[in-house]
Amino acid sequence: MYFEKDASPSDIEGETVAVIGYGIQGKAFAANLRDSGVRVVVGNRDDEYRDAALADGFDPRPIAEAARQASIIILLIPDEAHAEVYDSQIAPHLAEGDLFVLAHGFSLRYRRIELPAHADAALLAPKMFGKPIRARYLEGSGALAFVDVVQDPSGRALRRVLGIAQALGFTRFGVMPVSVATETELDLFQEQFLTPLLLDAFRVAFEVLVEGGCDPVASLLDMYASGEMAEMLVECASAGLYEVVEQQGSPTCRVGVQRYLGTLLGDEVKASGRRILADIRDGGFVESLSAEAASGYPSLDAYKAAYLASDVTRTHDRYRTIVSAG
Repeated sequence: MYFEKDASPSDIEGETVAVIGYGIQGKAFAANLRDSGVRVVVGNRDDEYRDAALADGFDPRPIAEAARQASIIILLIPDEAHAEVYDSQIAPHLAEGDLFVLAHGFSLRYRRIELPAHADAALLAPKMFGKPIRARYLEGSGALAFVDVVQDPSGRALRRVLGIAQALGFTRFGVMPVSVATETELDLFQEQFLTPLLLDAFRVAFEVLVEGGCDPVASLLDMYASGEMAEMLVECASAGLYEVVEQQGSPTCRVGVQRYLGTLLGDEVKASGRRILADIRDGGFVESLSAEAASGYPSLDAYKAAYLASDVTRTHDRYRTIVSAG
C-alpha cells in the first residue's frame, strides 16, 4: 500500500485539476484539493450542483472548458453519463502529458470509453462516499482508496495520481493497488449482493419481531435505528469481523452469536452470490443497466413506491415524528 511517505505534492505542483461533476464525490474532492493548495476548476452542467459549487466559493465552468484548462481531469459523474460526456467534452481536450483519472473502473472495465494513447490514465477509487471523505480530511485522517495505472506514456502517472491521493487525504489511510477489473467487480458485487442482503436481513428481523408481538418502534430501534449495529460495523473495520463481537459483546451476546452463526445463510444464498458475480463479469448486468437507463429507470420508481409503503418505512416515519415532537 502507498502512504504519506510515498507521495509528494511536488509531483502535481503547478498543475490545474478539473473536477468534473459536483455531486456526491465531486464536492468532497474539490474542497479537499483546494484546501491542500491545489489549483482546482470545477466542471459541471447548469443544474443544482453547479449552484452548490458557486455557493461553496468555486467558479464552475462548462465541462469542456474545465477540461481544456486542466492538465489533470478527474471524472466524477454517474457511470451511465460517462461515454457521452467523455466523447464530446473531455476526450477532445486530453493533450499529450495530461492525466485522466476515474473514481470507478466501470467505463474502462466495460469499454464504454476509449483512451487516447498520448495521455496518462489512472483509477483512483475511494472506498467511502463524499461526506466522510470530507469529514475525515478535516479531522486529519483519511479514507482508503484503490489505485491502478491504466496507461503511462509520460512515465509519471503513478507519482501524479499519488500526489492527487495525498491532496485528497487518501494516503493518510492507505492507497492499495487494485486492478480496474477487480475494483469494478468488487464495487458492483457489494451493491448487488451484500447491500440487498443486509437490507433484507434487517427487514426480516423487524417482521419476525412485530409478528411475534413486539412493539414496532422498539423493534426498529433495536435492529438498526439506534445506531448500535452501525457502530459495531464501524468497529469491524479496525478490530475485525469476528473480533468486534469478542471485544464489544457480552457473554450472553457471544453465546447467542456462536449458537446460530453459519446456520442462517445456506448454500442457496452463496449460489445467488455466485450468479450475481457471474452476471457482473459476463456483462449481463451492464445490458440490464443500459436498458433501464434508456427507458428512464422505471424499476427504481416501482422500488421506491414499494419501500415507502413498507411497514419498516412507515414505522421509521412514526419514530421520526416521535423524536421531532420531543
